[in-house]
Amino acid sequence: MHKLYVAMVGLPGRGKSTMARRIRDGLLAEGIAARIFNNGDVRRQLLGSESTEPDFYNPDNSFGRQARELICRRNLEEAQTWMAGEGEVAILDATNASRARRQFIESTLKDHPVLFLECVNEDPLLLNACIRRKADLPEYAAYSREEALASFMKRIEYYETIYDPLSDEQYWMCVDSTANRVLAEHPCESSPFYAAIREIVVSVWTPCLYLARHGQTEFNVQGRIGGDPPLTAKGRAQALALARHMEGKPIDWVFTSTRMRAHETAAPLLERHPGAQ
Repeated sequence: MHKLYVAMVGLPGRGKSTMARRIRDGLLAEGIAARIFNNGDVRRQLLGSESTEPDFYNPDNSFGRQARELICRRNLEEAQTWMAGEGEVAILDATNASRARRQFIESTLKDHPVLFLECVNEDPLLLNACIRRKADLPEYAAYSREEALASFMKRIEYYETIYDPLSDEQYWMCVDSTANRVLAEHPCESSPFYAAIREIVVSVWTPCLYLARHGQTEFNVQGRIGGDPPLTAKGRAQALALARHMEGKPIDWVFTSTRMRAHETAAPLLERHPGAQ
């Protein structure tokens, strides 16, 4: 039976975990047994808040370096165990930033091919938005937002010192994670899953999109079309009902037109989701 490991590659904040979930969900929809094995989940289970400090990622910190190697080994072992059973595609979600780490992965996972998938993000606006979202992670709960951002940026700086783009690995794909575009690749054509993964990568992907019409306006009551009228009392109540309905649902972005009615409808929603942009 043909099986495949997909090892994510890239600096923090470049969309690796989002891409990993896209691939997993897309493969599951096709009836393919896919699972994500995330180094960060193992790290938080083993070390807790201690591994949130940026110095943990300093290449000169021997404790941090040995701990990260242990975490990598444990995650690979769990992936191998699952692949020895019902698993078909194991997705290894980690930075895997250095060539040495990737060589270790290839030398360890001898049972099935390894496809390295590198995520890059060259859009400064989107990159900044991705990084700012990291400050909301539970592991930064004890930090102020400014402290969390500073800590995460320092973590990125440490990873940049060891980062090597893909080039010498046997099978790899480099993708622009914000534009759904393959930048370069050395395909794993022997795998029956490669074409499916590539199709998922280049497809426009909206995992969760909510569409809402604005609340009742004064012109609606009068039967008039166009203009830029405000909401009525009923329209404002509808906007509040929308916000209550969406409470507890994750919302990252809210898009509206420039019309007053749209802004007034979105206002209660944004108040209840302060992290949305």
